[in-house]
Amino acid sequence: MRRTLALASTVCLFALTACTGTADDTVESVPDTVEDLAEEGPSGLALVHRGYEGGDPETDQVLVFHDAVTGQPLHRFDLPDGSVDPMATEPPVHARFSEDWAFFVYATREPNAVHIAVLTDSEETPPTAEPTEGEEPSAFFYLPVESIAPSAGEVLSDPVVHGDRLWFVSDDPQDANPPRVLSVPLSAPSGTPNQEGSLPLGENRRPSDWSLTPEGALHIRDSVQTRQVGGGGNLVVRQTGDSVVNATLSVDGGQWQSFDDAPVWGAGTALLRSDGSGGEPPKGAYLVTVDAQGHTATRILENADGPVAQYALPAERDAVLAQTPTAWFRVDLDENGTVTGTEELFPRFHDSSMDGWPLAVRWVRTPVAIESPSPTG
Repeated sequence: MRRTLALASTVCLFALTACTGTADDTVESVPDTVEDLAEEGPSGLALVHRGYEGGDPETDQVLVFHDAVTGQPLHRFDLPDGSVDPMATEPPVHARFSEDWAFFVYATREPNAVHIAVLTDSEETPPTAEPTEGEEPSAFFYLPVESIAPSAGEVLSDPVVHGDRLWFVSDDPQDANPPRVLSVPLSAPSGTPNQEGSLPLGENRRPSDWSLTPEGALHIRDSVQTRQVGGGGNLVVRQTGDSVVNATLSVDGGQWQSFDDAPVWGAGTALLRSDGSGGEPPKGAYLVTVDAQGHTATRILENADGPVAQYALPAERDAVLAQTPTAWFRVDLDENGTVTGTEELFPRFHDSSMDGWPLAVRWVRTPVAIESPSPTG
């Protein structure tokens, strides 16, 4: 049974400061139906909270759009219970939502399946649980409408949405063949899937990491050769098309690596964090850009309160929102990828997950209109 949460709460989301504004201000800014919301689409810093406002990290899972200047919550979409692992440190939630937010995909273990949920509102489908006294039901939530079940012996995992297709991994632990990356149309998820690639098995039969570039090209890490790039420091990359997906930078006696389970920047740019070896990790991160002549590496947030933990990208890729252990920052870039400004925005948020903070999905500055979701066509 779903547990509904308050649409606008006076309990502050901030870790270190009080909220600005009132609950009434937030309520007035939230549309009543998906149709109302679809006119412009939601905007802001989208974060998945596991244990919203101190709730149960297994059942109180919420996508919240925060104002990218003040951090104030603007929109809230409830997720299906348990759809994001509350114990995992970096589930790739950025890849589970469609560009227009109409679809959310996730996998379950018991029973094993990949699920498609569509964005709806309480006016269309009333929640099954009564709200707690003093609370209002969530205005929007993702309703599961389709499932892809495995065949005998098969295990399905790692769902990703890109464009109009759903990608996922199929594996048979009893089969000597490596896991496969498959895709199906969101409009016909029960059809015969396309086989997009196989994941080579490494040490202890661990499948290779994989991701999709912003253009939708499949990148399988262990199937792409490394390339050493000239310039200051020692940079080794794996690229698919123009996108640097994996990178390792050795500079000043330290090593920096691309973030796991994070969005691919694209266009030859990548954000790197310390590999964590050698004691306390250094502050900030490195922004690297690869071109035909070599590469440039720029240290960002070197004077912040700790290393960059996660980041959110806008579609324009001309800035980044980066979270340190205590705060969110905005780093602006020019067309050449040069840092033009850095600003501390607001304290980082808390939730009840293992890491204690919500997961970055993306930063929406130009809203995308929500289409009418219809996965069955």
